[in-house]
Amino acid sequence: MRTPLPGEVQLDEAHGKPWPSWREPSSVLTPHGAAGVDRMARYDRQRLAAAGLFDSDACPTPSSVWLWANTDQRTIASAQAYAEGFAPGCRLPVGHLPQGTEDPLFHPVQAGAVTFDAPSAVRAIHAETGGPDAITAPAATDLAAMARVMGCTDGHASAICDRRNWHGALTVARDGRGLKLDGPIATTSGTAEVILMAYAEGKPLEQVGWGRTDAATRVQLSRLHGLLFDIHARPRYVAERTAAVLSRRLLELLDGPDAPKLAMLVGSDNNIVALASVLGVHFTMPSYGKDDPPIGGALGIAIWRKPGDARRHVQVFYQAQTLDQLRTLQPLDPAHPPATLELHPAACPSNASLCLLDDLRPALQKAAALAR
Repeated sequence: MRTPLPGEVQLDEAHGKPWPSWREPSSVLTPHGAAGVDRMARYDRQRLAAAGLFDSDACPTPSSVWLWANTDQRTIASAQAYAEGFAPGCRLPVGHLPQGTEDPLFHPVQAGAVTFDAPSAVRAIHAETGGPDAITAPAATDLAAMARVMGCTDGHASAICDRRNWHGALTVARDGRGLKLDGPIATTSGTAEVILMAYAEGKPLEQVGWGRTDAATRVQLSRLHGLLFDIHARPRYVAERTAAVLSRRLLELLDGPDAPKLAMLVGSDNNIVALASVLGVHFTMPSYGKDDPPIGGALGIAIWRKPGDARRHVQVFYQAQTLDQLRTLQPLDPAHPPATLELHPAACPSNASLCLLDDLRPALQKAAALAR
């Protein structure tokens, strides 16, 4: 849970009403968000202690937990909040590169850890998705919901108010190295996220989309937020490169005989969606739209062994608090758990809870091979 990023809001309210203010500076974890992380961490400690991986109260051994965060303030602070919630007073270390640098685990393209050719990416994304207009075509009702939230009425000149303007384009950026996205996906995705963040932060409802949202509308806004990943994270060309270094590290953890009992990487939505694409999974979590990573949620891979079977099995799942659980900072426990969704990677039997790691490994290896 963070404050809005610079430039994240791309739309103005049709009547000139201001966006709600935030007490904290932009791009940082809020105290409310830190409290939400703390609740999830305490729940995870209960869950993993019940599974016999940790003692309920004693500090974990240094080798049993590994926490690594991306270099933004919000990711470092989130990992620190998780560490304190998981093991209060134990001062679990949180690893990260210097703040503001590019960590190839999370930003391999920007760090130069993979080869990324923007023209090839644009062609691949168009071939796989049909382009921005094909992606937004099924989302007309969601765009209309955004227009209502923005206060559109007949005669307003804003692009979101006139469906004739609901067309976009994906091209190579002027520098020749990145992607340039124009149109409703670009303007509504971040705007929708800011509205959802305001709700999860616990702001008064009149400050959440100017009082024009309800639960159903927030799901529609979440779907709009998720469309951005259909360009920047899920298409295969982008996904395998975005998740290349991460896939290599995951293989080390999944295969390592001395791997920590709990390993957590704290990154961004793009990392989660790219990895989900590599694994061939989709998700729809309660109070969110399809393939939109929930605020503060996690894509998890658990390792299991069966009696008499030396092979490693994995269970892939998504775990996240609902928007209302975050908004109210509801304490989490086995009677009031966060939402959990079992996922079935493309390489695994669709009706099985567990999948052989040997079956999952090739998809991760294919992405990892792109890392320099």
